[in-house]
Amino acid sequence: MLKKYSGGFTAEHLYRNEMKNIVHLQLQGLSKEEIKKKVFEENLLHCRSEAAIKDLFPRVYRRTEVLDQQLKFFLIHGARSDQNALLLYAFLKRFMFPRDFVLEVIHYNMKKFKSMVTEGNIRTFFEEKEQQYEQVRNWTDKTKYKLKQVMLKIIVDAELLKKNGNEYEIKPIPLSRELRDYVERNPVYRDLLILTLNE
Repeated sequence: MLKKYSGGFTAEHLYRNEMKNIVHLQLQGLSKEEIKKKVFEENLLHCRSEAAIKDLFPRVYRRTEVLDQQLKFFLIHGARSDQNALLLYAFLKRFMFPRDFVLEVIHYNMKKFKSMVTEGNIRTFFEEKEQQYEQVRNWTDKTKYKLKQVMLKIIVDAELLKKNGNEYEIKPIPLSRELRDYVERNPVYRDLLILTLNE
């Protein structure tokens, strides 16, 4: 079955503080409507305008829905590396194109004992997707460039890659014993181990 790739993540970020602010309210038991009201009234996403909040709130909220209560607890109370793993996971679960990049380039290279991702690797990934998927072929060069920049920035911000000149060094995200145990006990989240290079 052919995948449906979306190029709709050109304005996305890792959203560390925004995710934590919303998850904090979710853990207090507030409903989506109550959270939305609070976000608008108190500008909890630190936006410059109401239009910006209107745009950002659903994007961040959708990502929080990927995590269950326990993972949300880890996001608020866990070490930075646990937070990085969960923030990256929530992003990758929402967007298939960067998820496939992590699996087919970063994960693949690591399995082949290659510790770097090169510009050539990235270019090849895009070219292969263009051959396979018409919607990728239809993206403009500008869109492809922007997607590449956003995707790499988010993965670097989550500390799965570290920029090193023109290349990117692969760095598995260390997980706490507690988070790893929880994920291993819950098969629905097993892909978190793969996507953070911990399996």
